[in-house]
Amino acid sequence: MRHALTARSLARSLAALLPVLTLAACAAEPRLELDVHLEPASREFSARAVLTGLEGPVRFGLDPALRITRLVLDGRVLAVPAAGEPAVVPAGRRLQVEYAGRLAPLPEADHRQVLGRLPPGASVEGSFLPAGTGWYPDPGVPFTYRLRLTLPKGQKGLAPGNLLRESEGAGGYTAEFDFPHPAEGIDLMAGPYVVSERVLTLEGIRRVRIRTWFHPELAGLAAGYLADSARYLERYSRLIGPYPFDDFGVVSSVLPTGFGMPSLTYLGREVLRLPFVRATSLGHEVLHNWWGNGVYPDWQKGNWSEGLTTFMADYAYKEDESAEAAREMRLGWLRDLAAMPEGEDTALSAFTSRHHGISSIVGYNKAAMLFMMLRDEIGNEAFERGLRLIWERHRFRTAGWAELERAFADASGRDLAAFFRQWLRRPGAARVRLVAAEAQAGRLSLTLEQAGEPYALNVPLALRIYPDRVEHKRVLLEGTRATVTLPVSGVVQAVELDPDFRLWRRLDPTLLPPILREVFVAPRAATVVADAEAGWQAAGQRLAERVLDNEAVRVPATARPPDDAALLIVGSHAGVTELLVRLGLPPRPSDLPERSSALVWAGRDAGGRPYAVVSADDPDALAALNRPLPHYGRQSWLGFEGARVRDKGIWPARSERLAVTHRSR
Repeated sequence: MRHALTARSLARSLAALLPVLTLAACAAEPRLELDVHLEPASREFSARAVLTGLEGPVRFGLDPALRITRLVLDGRVLAVPAAGEPAVVPAGRRLQVEYAGRLAPLPEADHRQVLGRLPPGASVEGSFLPAGTGWYPDPGVPFTYRLRLTLPKGQKGLAPGNLLRESEGAGGYTAEFDFPHPAEGIDLMAGPYVVSERVLTLEGIRRVRIRTWFHPELAGLAAGYLADSARYLERYSRLIGPYPFDDFGVVSSVLPTGFGMPSLTYLGREVLRLPFVRATSLGHEVLHNWWGNGVYPDWQKGNWSEGLTTFMADYAYKEDESAEAAREMRLGWLRDLAAMPEGEDTALSAFTSRHHGISSIVGYNKAAMLFMMLRDEIGNEAFERGLRLIWERHRFRTAGWAELERAFADASGRDLAAFFRQWLRRPGAARVRLVAAEAQAGRLSLTLEQAGEPYALNVPLALRIYPDRVEHKRVLLEGTRATVTLPVSGVVQAVELDPDFRLWRRLDPTLLPPILREVFVAPRAATVVADAEAGWQAAGQRLAERVLDNEAVRVPATARPPDDAALLIVGSHAGVTELLVRLGLPPRPSDLPERSSALVWAGRDAGGRPYAVVSADDPDALAALNRPLPHYGRQSWLGFEGARVRDKGIWPARSERLAVTHRSR
């Protein structure tokens, strides 16, 4: 859920599926007028599209399930291409396309498949036609659109944009939506929705219609979602600038989705029931109306919108909660980084969308930490001025990292080129440590070192002063080694390096507790199923496919696993206990819950190799973990009852502390 994919980035990931309409030139944004009729029960689809504002010849293709029945260019009827062939159209001003077909059934997809390539699909329970999948003639450049949708009785549907009008009667449901800003794609959703509504007044004059489009069994959740949506819209309108649409909707999906689209968010039915979603993920999706769907990332130069949204939503809510909650989230980001093998990450500027755990560590966590470090560097007032400048300058336009840098530089009056260059262009993270601390006559001498190519760091320190006082300092470290002298009062007993985890850096893994993600994202992993029975073998292999980013080597329980692979150990409680003994690994930790249908924990062997253990009552209890377990990679241990997490935890980290040597004069 937190790693929400915007509709725009989804369209990018799907663009390779089929040819899109290509333009020789466009004087302004093209305009697409769509009239769509959908029968979810039969999956029959028909549409009439009119494209205007085009210059030059065009070539386009549609989803293989759809066939063009009529092409008209400036009043002249053109030959219709054969099924599956793209249309090649000479230059003209007005292109009319009529097409129809039978859509695919909406698949039963898991979270990873939804983030990948789904064709447009329909069913009575829910229909989803994603942007970029060829269900409409795509201009291939930003365009404005109007969409008129007709559905049978019992169904309602919507697309991003402002709702102009709707009607419902014996003949079915009709609605019309307008998107007057440059868009890169259109998503269409439909289902047996119950619609609830409230009107929010922003800036004292603007009225925004907030709606929930929920399946009937979720209708009781509507009031809470309406209230929290209003709260987030008010928050971000004050902080950044006016909300850019007349409507905002929360839409339930039969897929396990978490998509942010212009003017709405599309969330899975099971997701909407989770108690934390309104307090966290909903605000993240609301904020995407400014970052991602209001200011568009320059996809060729990196996607900054997920990191800024994570920082201003998920992380900001932790700051609202408490300083300790925010610190724990920062530690979680650095734990994730420590779980990622060195050399496996990429530069932040190369991130476009999340495909696996490693890309989310870079594109979400590192980017969020960049914005936090930037705020520490320039101050909160300048940072917020920078946010407002980005919105004022680039609303419904493309902005890359360079445009963000310029806005924050203008807001702070500082040259930020070196800051952005080191955190954007370089893969990896800083590695810094304290190597010496010596006190003498009211002065403290500290020596710090960096490994590898140095970063320019403003390193936070905590001085532990007898008996129980703490002083916080920052020291500049620009090279591989530096010695600084600080005036101190009192007896400094120890110095802690970055105790609140405010730098993007590689932590010493020996100071961190093992977490499941160390195995989940490992570039090389081995799966060992403790029990030989076919049911256990099948369930264990399926779980490995769900939780591991990379294909694992299958190792028989009687064989020795490869020394260079992280281990996923799966099986019955008795089988796992016996296998751990054979592998020379510690038994189940004593602080795990005594009784659960499945227990999961992470560890490291004597050589530092990570392993994860999944111990279950039976193969069905193991299979119940397929959907939830991939979302708990940041935990050290879990106790399940069926698919529900009963208990979870992270074993504590140790601080990076250096005792101070005291010398007399």
